[in-house]
This record gives sequence, C-alpha cells and structure tokens, in this order.
Amino acid sequence: MIGLIGKGIIFAAFATSILAALGYLLSDLKDDDRLFKISGYLYGLKGLLILVASGIVVYLIFTHQFQYYYVFNHTSRDLQTRYLISAFYGGQEGSFMLWIIWSSVVGLALMKLTKEPYRKPVMFVMALTQVFLISMIVGLNVGFIHLGSSPFRTLAEAMPNAPFLQSNPDFVPADGKGLNDLLKSFWMLIHPPFLFFGFAMMTVPFAFAMAALWKRRYNEWVSPALPWTLVSNLCLITAIFLGGYWAYVTLSFGGYWAWDPVENASFVPWLFGTAGIHAMIIQRKSSTSQKASFLLIILSYLAVVYETFLTRSGILADSSVHSFVDLGLYNQLVVFMVVISGLGLGLFFYRYKDLPDQKREIGFLTREFMTFAGAFILLLIGLVIILGTSSPIIGRLFVANPTPPAVSYYNQWSMPLAIVAAIFTVLGQYLFWKRYDGEALSAALISPLLVTSVVSLAIIMYAGIYHIYYMVYIFAAVFAVIGNAFVMGRLIRQNPKVIGGTLAHIGFGVLLLGIIASSAYNSILLDTDTVAYNKAVDQGKVMGDNGMAETQKIKLLELKLNEPKLVNDKYMVTYEGLSLKQKGRPGTQTYRLKFEDPQGNWDPFYMYPIVYPMLSGSMGPNVQWSVEPDVRAGLTSDIYLYVAGSSYVEQKNKMMKEQSKKAQPVSQQMVDGEPADSSSAEEPTRTITLSKGESTTYGGYTFTFDSYNKADREKLPENTMIGVRAQVNIKHDVSGEQVAIQPLFAIVKKGNDSWTFSPPVSIDSWNMDVQFSKVDPKTGKINLQIKGLPKKPEKAWVLVSAEEKPFISIVWFGIYILMGGFLVSIYRHAGRYREKVKTA
Repeated sequence: MIGLIGKGIIFAAFATSILAALGYLLSDLKDDDRLFKISGYLYGLKGLLILVASGIVVYLIFTHQFQYYYVFNHTSRDLQTRYLISAFYGGQEGSFMLWIIWSSVVGLALMKLTKEPYRKPVMFVMALTQVFLISMIVGLNVGFIHLGSSPFRTLAEAMPNAPFLQSNPDFVPADGKGLNDLLKSFWMLIHPPFLFFGFAMMTVPFAFAMAALWKRRYNEWVSPALPWTLVSNLCLITAIFLGGYWAYVTLSFGGYWAWDPVENASFVPWLFGTAGIHAMIIQRKSSTSQKASFLLIILSYLAVVYETFLTRSGILADSSVHSFVDLGLYNQLVVFMVVISGLGLGLFFYRYKDLPDQKREIGFLTREFMTFAGAFILLLIGLVIILGTSSPIIGRLFVANPTPPAVSYYNQWSMPLAIVAAIFTVLGQYLFWKRYDGEALSAALISPLLVTSVVSLAIIMYAGIYHIYYMVYIFAAVFAVIGNAFVMGRLIRQNPKVIGGTLAHIGFGVLLLGIIASSAYNSILLDTDTVAYNKAVDQGKVMGDNGMAETQKIKLLELKLNEPKLVNDKYMVTYEGLSLKQKGRPGTQTYRLKFEDPQGNWDPFYMYPIVYPMLSGSMGPNVQWSVEPDVRAGLTSDIYLYVAGSSYVEQKNKMMKEQSKKAQPVSQQMVDGEPADSSSAEEPTRTITLSKGESTTYGGYTFTFDSYNKADREKLPENTMIGVRAQVNIKHDVSGEQVAIQPLFAIVKKGNDSWTFSPPVSIDSWNMDVQFSKVDPKTGKINLQIKGLPKKPEKAWVLVSAEEKPFISIVWFGIYILMGGFLVSIYRHAGRYREKVKTA
C-alpha cells in the first residue's frame, strides 16, 4: 500500500512540474505576475511532493521492506545507519531523487533572489529540467508508454520471470543484497550530495543564458548569473576532490583519477563551466565575448546532460566499471539531451546575428585575449575528454566491439594543454590588472621568471628528473605558482577582495606539481633480494624453465609471519598476523604490518590493509575477494599498500572448493580436473593427545583441552553407560580466530556388547572435523582425531603491493587553494551584485 502511495506522489509531482513549467512560460508570454505566482506555488508543491516521496523511500530502507526492489537491491539488515542513509542515493532512482530535491531548493532560492526581466524565463527553464528529471522516476508502464523507473517497484514488478516469484508472488526475502562494498565509505556519504548539488546549480547559469537570449538582454545577465556559476563550479570541484580521495583510499589501482566516464561526467562540466566563468568576467569587464559566454555556459549544462546519458543509459556498460545499469531510460535520456540541445544551441544560433559584434581589434597583449585564450584551452581539454569518453559509441561505426581509449590518450592530450594553460594564467593575470606593452610586460616578468627558474632547477635536481618533457611541465607549473603569487602580493596591498582568480590559479599550479610528483615518480617498496633479482632480470641474467631470459620483474613484497625484511634500505617491515571480523562483513581480514627504522631514529608505525569477500559477487566456492588499501599520509610522501594475496586467502579458497566437492555426488567430484575416486577423496586423520589444561599446536592451529563437561542424558543414545564431553578450544594461529567445541565420548551397552559413540564435530569455516575418540581413565588424557589439517603446514605469508608516493599531499593542497579561490570570488561577485540591486 505504501508503495502505491509513493508512486502516486511521484506521479502527482510529475504532473505538477508540467503545470509549473507551462505556467512559467505563459506568465512570461503574457507578462502575467499572478500566473507567475501560481506557478511558484506549483513549483514549491512539486518539491514538497518529491521530498515526501524521498522520505517514504528512506522509511522503507530503514524498516527493511525487502519486497521493494530498490530496498532489496541496495540494502541489507546488517548495514549501519550511515550506510542506510547513503543507500538512499546509492542507486539510480535515489540519485535522481537527490538531484531533483537539490534542484527544487535551488529553484526556490532563484524565485526569491532573481529580479526582472529574468525571473519568469529563468524559472521556466528550471521547471522544464525538473519535468525531465522527475520523468526518470515516474515508473509509468501503460501499453507502449514506458516512462521512468520507480523506486517503489516491487520484486514482482522488477523480476516478473523469477521462478520463486511465479510460484509465490507475495514472497518477501529475509534480507537484501546489501550496499556495494566499495560504497561503504565515509567519502561516499558526502560525495554524491555535493555532486548532485553541483549539477542542480549548473542549471542556473544555463537558465540565465536562455533568459538573456530570449529577452535580448545580452550583457546584464552576467552580473546575477556569475555568483551562481561560481558556486556550481565550487560544488563540482569539491565533488571531484571527494570522489578522487575516495578512489585513492578505497580502490586498489593506486591513484585518485582513472579517466572513467563517471569521473569525466563531473570534470567536463567543470571545465566548460570554468571556461564560461572566464568569458563572463571578460564580458562584465569590457562588454565583449558575449558569444563565447553564451556558448560556454550552454555547453557546460549540455555536458551535464550528455554525461548523464552516457553513464545512465547503459550505453557504456561494457566500458565503465562505474556506469549505472540500464533501467530502460535510454529513450528518455535521448529526448532530454535533444530538447536541451535544441533549446540551448537552437536559441543561441537563432540569436547569433543579433549578438553584439566585436567593435575593436583585440591585441595579443590584452586581458581580453589572454582570458579568452585560457577559456579556449579549458574548452579544448573538455572536448578531448568527451571524445575519449564517447569513443566506444563512435567506434561502433567502424568496428563491432570498440574499446575505450587507454589512460595514456587522456594524459598525452591533456598534459600539453595544461602546460599552455599554466603559462597563460600568469600572462592573463598580469594583463588583467594592468595594461602592458611587450617591453613593459617582459620587464615585469623578469623577477617571477628568475625565481621560477631557480625553484624549477632545484626540483629537477632534487628529484633526478632527466626527461625534457617533465622539465617543461615542472617549469610551467612552478611559473603558474610564482607568477600568480607576485600578482597576488600586489593585489593584497591594493584590494584583498579581488584575489580570488589569482588564488585559484596558484592552486591550479600547485595541483599540476602534485599530479606529476605523485604519478610519475612513485617508488615500489621491495626487499633487498627482490631488488637484486629485478636488476638481474634487467641485465638478462635470469633464465626461465624454457631457457629464455626472463623479462617479467617482481613488483610484490612477500612477507612471512614474524620474519622482518629490509625494504628499500629504509624500512624494516614485519607481518605480524591478521584479525578476522565475522560481524557486519563476515570474513573480513585486517592484516597487521609493522614498519620500523633500521637505524632506530623514528618510532615504529603500523599499517592495516584489509581483504574482504564481495558477498554480492560470490557464488558457492567462487569467492570474489576485494581489497581495501591502507594509506599512511605524510607531508612529503605517502605509503600506499594493499594485500595482493595471502596464505589465509589461499587456504580459504581451497576449503571452499573442498566443501563444494563434498556437497556433490561422488561420481561428480573432481580432483585436479579428473574424477575423484573414494580413496583420493579420503582426507588424512591426525590424532593428538591432551591432558586437562594442556595445549598443543599443529598445522597452524592451537588445540587446548580445558575441562570435562557433563553430557545431557536426554541427548545420549539409549543404554548409554558413560557420557562425557570435552571442552576444547581451537585457535587459528595467524588470524587469532577461535572456536569452542564440546565433542562427545560415550560408551553404549546393549546385552553383552558395548561400543563407543563419538560423533565428529564439524567446523565448516575451517573445513575441519574433530572427533573425541578416546579417554585414558588412569591419566585423564583424551585423544582427538582431526580431519582437515594441512599435510605440510607452511608458515603464514602475505603478498603486498606497496608504493611510496612522493608529495601526493600537494594534490590535495592544490585543490584546497583552488577551492579557496572560488570562495573568495563568490564572496566578491555576490557582494557586488547585492550592492547593484540596492542601488537600482
């Protein structure tokens, strides 16, 4: 019943959004303020309805109503409260709802803050985008009409062909599939809200641009639109940072950026939006670049819509590990994209001849040219990324199964453009705040160029950089920092409120330095013997079994339990074991690695990489293991490592396969690819003898006989003469996991015959059977017969992929400075607009 109510509320919100959009359009065409006010009420009601529907979804999630597909597919009973909250926007329908909520909030703010003549057309565009977004969650299926995917779909509606639902349509699972393990992160709690708030805010400058083109007010729109544009780009860069940091500390590829389509979905709108900001500033300053301002702002929102299509339509399902699954929204997303493109580009080109032409020649050494050039470079970088992201679609015109471009494609094209952009940030800032001719500009740049040369040379010598391309890159990045710092120093003395752009440019230069330092100059952590082996491979001195020289070097660090190894002549690393977690995410292993200084000059520290089973992706014996890296952050370098393999995981995989074989009929059991006979399937039995209170270690396990316990007579066979249980504790020596069992030993007599009754106790998690087989009445010692112990127990080991990443903190520092620049600019331009409104 509650699901039907939720569907009805969303449908009402959809209808209300259509009425609001039509009302805003008619209020503008008829210049009817009363109709505008009514449309505002409808817009607010639409937002309230979506908020109520979202509250119902959250209620269904928190009350574990797994009869609803969205709840079943994204949650489980063991999820912590914070992850139940993030599960709301962890799926496609919920993320659309979050986007709609933020857009509603932004629209309400626009109604209050936007002045004539832009209010009516701006709100029409906002309401129109809401119509399309809400259509994605309506879930209307009538005849040939299929509109959206509802978050209130039941299991029967989502999986109509499932056999268990056909036999029992009212079936409700006891538990859900759970949230994707990779999303169980603090960073994923806050990344989506920032991202979708940024998407909602990106609608505002687009709406202002449409209103300005519609009203033929080609200059005045920049002043009210600029603060909104800055806020939208600040939100997007914050979301990009949060997503990058999540990838760095959660995923195992060792970086913070992989050029995935979902990453590009936020980066390209930010690039276009930042380019638009540059054009808008020039337009506000000198009443030029109107065409560039309109086009770039339109493209920034089109990029949001296009990237939404790429990542949510299922068209890149084979090319992106992060792409949403196809929920049948392909056609709707295409229509959304076509309408927004037609509205934006169509109106732009319709008014193109009416837009002001350049009245004067713009020289090379002018702020107009330099700022426009910077915007154009950002546009080029965005187009390169869009081309790469779209290549699997474009490639279908030529080959059947095109592959996405390698990461090198993005790096090879974006890095040269970034170098040029870094240089232009300095030239643009010098010329923005003061007029120079060629000679005066050269004189002004002497000091920053000298400082840049000295700093760049010091970095190159310190890092041992010999590649000319990297040298140029470093020089450009340092020049962006130093040159803009010179400008900012002068601006602080004159008017500190105007340093936002310069501060952002300094952050950009710092970010470039961090990227090159953390990406190109990582060092792999290896022990001395492995380093020597790799050198021998380089020299062609290592021969393989086939008599050919080995070419594959070892990139993993192997550690055995409690055996320290000298690593990179810098760290003494010891594997001290692991701990197991059986609650929340059963089977999670936390490995404990100790780092010490061989010289004893600094205190030891520990690192705790994690391995866990992907419960949603593991079937039967085929456990899919995932890893969670550990990062030790430092001012000058980070240590980044994850577990690539371990004796525990290997043993666990073997146990799972053996349990699977036991569950099969003997005729179907296989050993090493061949049918197993009864003799080969028989496991060896080990017998250990223990006195009361005694412990013994065998095969990686410690067995302790604590005491005798009285057996429950009601649970013993008839005619039992003696029945006793042994309290036995078993500990896995590496993981510390403990199991307490009470195996039974009984003597049963019938007539003149007597026999022992001692059923084995199975420990499934270890694939072990323990049988209490004998008691010595004189000594009190017991015999335990154990199946499942390894024949030749080896010492526990772990394989670690470990890297030292120099100065990766500079990446985060650069982003912080960049965000600070946006904040200063927002404060300045919002204040200017407020003063303008008061004056008017």
